[in-house]
Amino acid sequence: MGTHTAIAIGLVLYASVMLAFSSFWMKKIAKPADYLVGGRSFPFWVLIGSITAACIGTGVTVGASGLAYRHGWAGSAYPIGLGVGTALAGLIFAVMRRYRFMTLSEEVASYYGGNPIVVEFSNITLFFSQLCWLTVQIMGGAAVLAAVTPLPRGLCIVAAALITAGIAIPGGLKSVVYTDFLQTAILLSGFALLTYSALDHIGGWGGLRHSMPPAYFSFLGVASYGKWKTAGLMVALVLAVIADPGRRLSMYSARSERGARWAMVIAGMIVVAFSAVIAITGMYTFHLNPHLVNADESLVWLVMNVLPAWLAAMVVVSVTSGIISCANWDAIAAGTFFVRHIYPLVTRRYPKRPLVAVRGALVCAFAVATVVALHAGTIVGFVVKFLPITMSGLAIIILMGRFWRRGTWQGALAALIATPVVSLAVTLVPSQVGFLNNAIVPTLAGIISHVIVSLLTPPTSPGFEQVAEALNCERRAVEGESQLKTAPSLAALEGP
Repeated sequence: MGTHTAIAIGLVLYASVMLAFSSFWMKKIAKPADYLVGGRSFPFWVLIGSITAACIGTGVTVGASGLAYRHGWAGSAYPIGLGVGTALAGLIFAVMRRYRFMTLSEEVASYYGGNPIVVEFSNITLFFSQLCWLTVQIMGGAAVLAAVTPLPRGLCIVAAALITAGIAIPGGLKSVVYTDFLQTAILLSGFALLTYSALDHIGGWGGLRHSMPPAYFSFLGVASYGKWKTAGLMVALVLAVIADPGRRLSMYSARSERGARWAMVIAGMIVVAFSAVIAITGMYTFHLNPHLVNADESLVWLVMNVLPAWLAAMVVVSVTSGIISCANWDAIAAGTFFVRHIYPLVTRRYPKRPLVAVRGALVCAFAVATVVALHAGTIVGFVVKFLPITMSGLAIIILMGRFWRRGTWQGALAALIATPVVSLAVTLVPSQVGFLNNAIVPTLAGIISHVIVSLLTPPTSPGFEQVAEALNCERRAVEGESQLKTAPSLAALEGP
């Protein structure tokens, strides 16, 4: 059996099983809360698998392996940043499960007295960020399909979008979480076999070390990639997880606060361990062919030119499952934001049939993401470059809000403005300057701005508990626990 045939069979079987799982969970949806937050009933062991899969998408499987091809162990910095960020998010923010939040914006609103400027900025930014990342994940899945099948790029994009939509839309978060658990098993198994095969062929750990340039085997590859670049990459990824609506949604949907915490911590540890696997994959490809023009194609080259057909098929299915898992979380988070925030922002009321509204919104979201992916060139490149920096501002106000109750909405707004401004400024600094041209600089600027402006402005009121309770009353209309039709305002809490 040829490699292309084996891959085609593997992808068809994978898509069939995932779509069947989604259809099964569609029948288990009884009310909007089941669809949007899984009824807040997921056990921690299911969430471990789902969160792990959500971490290992296009950036890790394609980007990190390419980085390892160019700079050795620096490739592990990408998944380590995601894993550490995931574990920290669990340790720091699992307590938010007790407030029954539905979206990250609700948490942000509680930190800053429900101030409408900060709240609506968070709502709109987070909603569109999910659409952008959904587009990126669809393009990542399509790139893999285009590289391993004879299908044209446009058809690959449509196929990737349809498969992802077919998994996410019918059963909502329940289908995403349970299919992701299965996809994690596929993902880890495929790369475990690939790593074993690579080390066996190259002569084990010692053989790998002796076949690489010495700089590749420095700590986190800093001798090859640079210490400030490595540190900046990891900081940006940790902050991206802190401000990721999908990760927060996984905690909100847990059966208990304890389950949310341990699911995030264990998933983070698994992703950190996976960093070694992805780094070995990239370096093994470099050993076999050190002359690739595009390092991001290293994994695809390995699959199509070196691996036996059965293993090639398994690795492609593993990569596809990781990418689609990330896309599913982006889609569900976007749908939840739409029905909870965007719809009432535009209409001043909640939808009468939330399930119909969110499914319709997801259909539109996938349509928009597919169209953008079909016509994207430099646009998506721009999004990938600047969106994480924009999200860093949100991560700052979330962390500051969690640990520093003296922070004010004015300080939060200053951080949200300062971070992207400084980010754009440092892109003009020559790359050889080192630390100044680094994602750490905008982060520090955002923190300093937040502290200074907060100290110069009066304390925020009302308090966290008051806003959280008001949001809980609002949310009942969306979750199917109330017949409330008009979206209430938090302004009543602010007094005259």
